Amino acid sequence: ATCCGLSESKRRAGAGSKGVMHRYYGVMLCLCSMLAASEVSGFAAGPPLAVPSIRLRGDSFFGAKAAQPKGPWHTSSTRMPLEGRTRSRLLCLKMEDEKPKTYTGQNEDLVDIRAEEVTSTRERMLNTISGIVKGLQPEDKGPKKVAIVGSGNWACAIACIVGNNCKRHKQLEDNVNMWVFEEEVDGRKLTEIINTEHENTKYLPGIKLPENIIAVPDVGEAVKDADVLIFCLPHQFLDKVCGQVKGKHADECIAVSLIKAVEFDDTGVVLISDMIRKQLNMDVSVLMGANLAGEVAKGSFCETTIGYRVKRNGELLKLVFNDPLFRVGMAQDVDGVEVCGALKNVVALGAGFCDGMGLGQNSKGAIIRIGLGEMVAFAQTHFPGVRDSTFFESCGIADLVVTCYGGRNRQCAEAFVKADGAKTFEDIEKELLNGQKLQGTLTALEVFRILERDGQLEEYPLFTAIYRIAFEGAPPESMIAAVSCIENECSALL
Repeated sequence: ATCCGLSESKRRAGAGSKGVMHRYYGVMLCLCSMLAASEVSGFAAGPPLAVPSIRLRGDSFFGAKAAQPKGPWHTSSTRMPLEGRTRSRLLCLKMEDEKPKTYTGQNEDLVDIRAEEVTSTRERMLNTISGIVKGLQPEDKGPKKVAIVGSGNWACAIACIVGNNCKRHKQLEDNVNMWVFEEEVDGRKLTEIINTEHENTKYLPGIKLPENIIAVPDVGEAVKDADVLIFCLPHQFLDKVCGQVKGKHADECIAVSLIKAVEFDDTGVVLISDMIRKQLNMDVSVLMGANLAGEVAKGSFCETTIGYRVKRNGELLKLVFNDPLFRVGMAQDVDGVEVCGALKNVVALGAGFCDGMGLGQNSKGAIIRIGLGEMVAFAQTHFPGVRDSTFFESCGIADLVVTCYGGRNRQCAEAFVKADGAKTFEDIEKELLNGQKLQGTLTALEVFRILERDGQLEEYPLFTAIYRIAFEGAPPESMIAAVSCIENECSALL
């Protein structure tokens, strides 16, 4: 009765020609909708699909215990199984004082019941529903074009996966443009080296890129008409790059950020995905996980997490990234996935301080555990919708552990302690990272500003201590003192 759109009074009309006509046209509308469903929707062939009984009896369809109509017909209840693409339909309509008449198949005429009116109504309904369905279905514009914005260590590692997936999936265009900040390496342009030798000899030496990865020095040209943008560059350059990208991509373009960092403004934490979303006015997902670039490029098995808002876009991105050795998990929690990816770099600095002091694995394990607790607290305080389960995905605990044992933030923090004040983090970055940027120190700075503004420094002793060591010259031992002191004794240290 609901699908017929009749008012309660009309559904309960029990006698008279007006009540009969309301019932008649109501049932005809439902009947035609059911007949049209399988022809218009284009169900894929599959196992039988059980659907709820559609009751057509007068005493249930139009209201419990309602009076039977005085018109010339009433209906009996039935269940309609839908099987395969030409889902069969079984409609039993029973005339008073006659045996039930059964009609099956999608091409039979429904006779004896004002056949002309039924056929006319059915055709009108088919045409109407067909137009609605076509309007709801996304237009098939052919394979999607993918572009990578960035060409550093991590960007080239992920390009190995994306390039191969674009070649093997018909839904994706073969060639993938990769924006490369032009510079010279051994007297040759980096784009020339990548396009001829298929290797980024500066940032990922020894790894061959797929031949369908095309290095492009102009970012606007690289993203021209792209349907999917993969952002993988230091977040310090994001504002300028987004300004050059805007308007060059396809109208319905989506983006995914692989940038593990956060920003800070007067309102608090600003996620990188939100920066991209606001500047380019598109849906932005994120990809974070336990993914050391060198190991990913060499084909070591690993997992990652895509945080998405729109399911359809998440599924497209999984097609772009997922392969047997790079397993993609899905989480409808963009904020949680992204915050995990940023904060774990701060904890990794603490792990590096432990290594620099020679404290061993027990100490590092304690720092990782305490760090995870502060990550959870910070994320759920500033983004209340973040799910607990997100921290158990690859973007959470797995990425934290891997980064604290093998990432560049841990490596540089260890070197910082061993330099004993003779070198700054900027010096160490230039010395060890070959032009790559360190994200942990910048994130630690942003997090400290937020905690200081909100008066929460004492609630995050590890984050606070890491900032003071990195930026204020506090001794590395102060980190252990901060996390091991008893309550009410910590404030003096922080």
